Amino acid sequence: MTNPSHLLILTSKTGGGHVSLAESLADLLADDFTSAIVDPQPGWIHQHYRLVSRYALWLWSAEFQLFNTPARAAVAHKLFSRLIQPRLRSLIAQEQPAAILSTYPFFSYSVQQATRAASREIPLILLYSDPRTLHWAWLAVKDAALNLAPSREAYTQALAAQVQPQRTHLIGWPTRRQFYAPDSDAAEQAWVATGFSRQRLTIFLQGGGEGSAGFARTVEELLALTERDGQPAIQLILAVGTNSRLQQTFQGRAGCHVLSFTKAIAPWMACADLVMGKAGPNMLFEAVTLGKPFLATAFIPGQEEGNLEMIRAYGLGWVALTREEQMLLIRILLNQPEQLAAMRTSVAAYRAWNSEGTAKIRPLVRAAIPAEKADADFYDLD
Repeated sequence: MTNPSHLLILTSKTGGGHVSLAESLADLLADDFTSAIVDPQPGWIHQHYRLVSRYALWLWSAEFQLFNTPARAAVAHKLFSRLIQPRLRSLIAQEQPAAILSTYPFFSYSVQQATRAASREIPLILLYSDPRTLHWAWLAVKDAALNLAPSREAYTQALAAQVQPQRTHLIGWPTRRQFYAPDSDAAEQAWVATGFSRQRLTIFLQGGGEGSAGFARTVEELLALTERDGQPAIQLILAVGTNSRLQQTFQGRAGCHVLSFTKAIAPWMACADLVMGKAGPNMLFEAVTLGKPFLATAFIPGQEEGNLEMIRAYGLGWVALTREEQMLLIRILLNQPEQLAAMRTSVAAYRAWNSEGTAKIRPLVRAAIPAEKADADFYDLD
């Protein structure tokens, strides 16, 4: 029997911030629903992603682009459906959800096939996880109960692809509760833990898996920047994730607070004047939600190029993809702090628009759940 207050949120551990996006949905809907967040893919897919993301990003980009056409996306959906059908049917029987939400494009057709095989009418809700350029896999299924487009660009592309307009809504990019309802006491405790001056430029720098010598050299050059009196010019909150090499290298360095892996990242980002790291969409919009300009230093080709365009188009920060460009920009911000202040203003404007959009998610999901499925089905899959 269907549980009217329970949701099944499908996500993927294969990069792109799909898991964080799923957690954001669960947080936003927590007042009305319980949620189970599940990645139904077999383990070998996760292993493949870990290998190519670490050693062959070009291959991940090539795979992303290979299926980024209407015909190839349709083929991929059909193949993927065969791969995960047993797991999906088991999940649906176990969770008995009132609706199934997905933050990953290749689950939509599979979900509809699984619910039809079980003769179940469970609304399918899609949250597009591409902020600017939608992958065609999102657009193959056109009759989901609800399509949530996190940007103007994604909304326009969905309508142009003839996704049902009455079921497609423009929202903002959702973030987790710790970002949209930040804990001021936790942020204050983070400040105290760093021991930093509140008058000095403070940068939150995402290191994570980037353990290369090149990244370490960037950190060294940032820490070497000094004022005219010889004092350090900046302070770094260096988020190293599980990278023990980075932690050992910079632990205890003056002007550098090393932050190992933690789920409670918002209080530390709240201390910064600038957030700096790879242009993943979740980190970008988490910074925006906290009102912080973002400096993109790297991106996954194909998958994250649109995020660079978002940064430039809406004044969410800067793009500097080489160490030389990054150091030049930091020096400019040190000498011309008004540029940072101006960027904070444009970030605040987008933050207000985004917050207004994400406030629509709860009522839209509630309204979609009792809605009957339309009689006509529209696919690009046959």
